[in-house]
Amino acid sequence: MEFFEAIKNRRSIRVLEDEAVVPDDEVVEIVKSALNHTPTAFNGQETRVAVLFGDSHKELWDSAEKIAREKNKGDISRTLERIEGYCNGHGTILFFQDRDVIKEFQEKMPHLHDAFEEWGHQNQGMLQYVIWTGLEAVGYAASLQHVEVAIKPEWNIPESWKLIAQMPFGKQAQPLQEKEIVPVEKKLIVVK
Repeated sequence: MEFFEAIKNRRSIRVLEDEAVVPDDEVVEIVKSALNHTPTAFNGQETRVAVLFGDSHKELWDSAEKIAREKNKGDISRTLERIEGYCNGHGTILFFQDRDVIKEFQEKMPHLHDAFEEWGHQNQGMLQYVIWTGLEAVGYAASLQHVEVAIKPEWNIPESWKLIAQMPFGKQAQPLQEKEIVPVEKKLIVVK
């Protein structure tokens, strides 16, 4: 799929099926390429990723369901429905920020202390979007989530890695919904 076609087609798909549309190794290659070539401020490269397949993917979303039930006493049926949609997918990409790298830059350049926090968010956004678009380009559906989950010790995630977001992916199992697009004339100024 051509790059801008993948951008145009990318949507938040929350109902997924556990069907590999490409080999798992190809997903890992998308992630590796994105990690190596997505820009970061001062080339800090503090973005980190873990890719979960199989039982690890399922355990992650089982933990999200358990935490949601423990923390919410009201009607959480919509939340549980969404978590089930993610759990039914093929895998999850976990996005982290290595706080040790950020702290090192903040110590080297204290006058930019707060900027490194902001740039870290921008770095995350770019990486997430590159991976999401890469998944779309090979035929996977995905969405970006920010829910509380349990990280298992056997996944060997370093203590300095702070979890930022989760991207469950799989075969699309819901119809695409049309999205309203604000006319470009309201969003763009061209100065010559």
